[in-house]
Amino acid sequence: METDVKFAFAPQKRIHHILSELDAKRKQRGGQMAVNEYVKVWNARKWLKEAEPFLKVWHAYLGYSLNLFSYFKSGATVVDVADKHGLKPELLSRWVEVGVAVGHLRESKGGKIKTKPKMGKYLTKESKHSVGILLEELFELHMPTLLSYREQLPNKEQDPPPEMADMVAGTSSLLEALAVPKIAAVIKKRKAESVLDVGCGYGGYVKRLAHTFPGTQFDGIEVDHDVCVSARKNNVNENATIIEGDFFHFQGKRPYDVLMFNNILYYFSTETRVEMFKRAAAQLATDGVLIVISPITDGKHGKRFASAFNSFMSAHKKMHPLPSKKELVKASKQAHFRLLSAKTIVKEGGWHFLLFEQRGKH
Repeated sequence: METDVKFAFAPQKRIHHILSELDAKRKQRGGQMAVNEYVKVWNARKWLKEAEPFLKVWHAYLGYSLNLFSYFKSGATVVDVADKHGLKPELLSRWVEVGVAVGHLRESKGGKIKTKPKMGKYLTKESKHSVGILLEELFELHMPTLLSYREQLPNKEQDPPPEMADMVAGTSSLLEALAVPKIAAVIKKRKAESVLDVGCGYGGYVKRLAHTFPGTQFDGIEVDHDVCVSARKNNVNENATIIEGDFFHFQGKRPYDVLMFNNILYYFSTETRVEMFKRAAAQLATDGVLIVISPITDGKHGKRFASAFNSFMSAHKKMHPLPSKKELVKASKQAHFRLLSAKTIVKEGGWHFLLFEQRGKH
């Protein structure tokens, strides 16, 4: 993000002035993002950073409570520890990834993982120096009680917390503000006449882009009926259409110039993602491109949050592990795509913007 360096040293009172200057520059170049959106995004990134210490505490708590730091104290592979102690390999792998990212564990030769000395000294149950019981009390006793304030504090009945789809839609809108200018640049450069947003949700991308490019047709396809109804209400532009249906059984009226997978890959398994790339290739025009926006596990930035997100995705019943850039490139090749570019959108969360083109087109 263009504002990163300036924000790193700017007090809050100067941010509006900095953003006004940047907004003016963007308007001169033809790209627009309102000052209030900059401020909103800046605050979202700020709170992501504020939450980062929690990742370390969560990892330390789990490592002590399940004695994981002890299991890796002398160095061991994930498979060996999982087999020996009756643990789920996939979730143990996620815990290890977070541990390496936050500095609690280190990778050694032969694929072995080793607990850092300080963690072994203070957060293993057999150590006389252990303070791990404090973390167990915090997470097992204090945290659940503090979270119960959501129900206990009001004197009268409150609306229930938002459903998962609504929460995802809300957080996705923050990502849209940063991603839309990059998508718009592709549409403008390619002179795209038609765009398909797969798994469009509430149609946020379609709405923003249809307003910016009135001469381009934007279609969004969404499998969830209720979400689809809301998306249609949100999109009133004549050049925007929301289609209810399954992408794997969808056939457009004509090939699309641009097709988008925006923040949806973690809903699908690794094998299914390959089929998604193949379906995208079948829906695209000869010189069409595929845009993928997703957190990835092997980016240069945001490793801590990406590893934490991956832990959440792996444990959630309706989610799948995050993709890596390596995995996406491999999957794209099976559908005869090649990677044109990969850019970071949000460093803190490891979100990336990847642009693919069918091989042999240019």
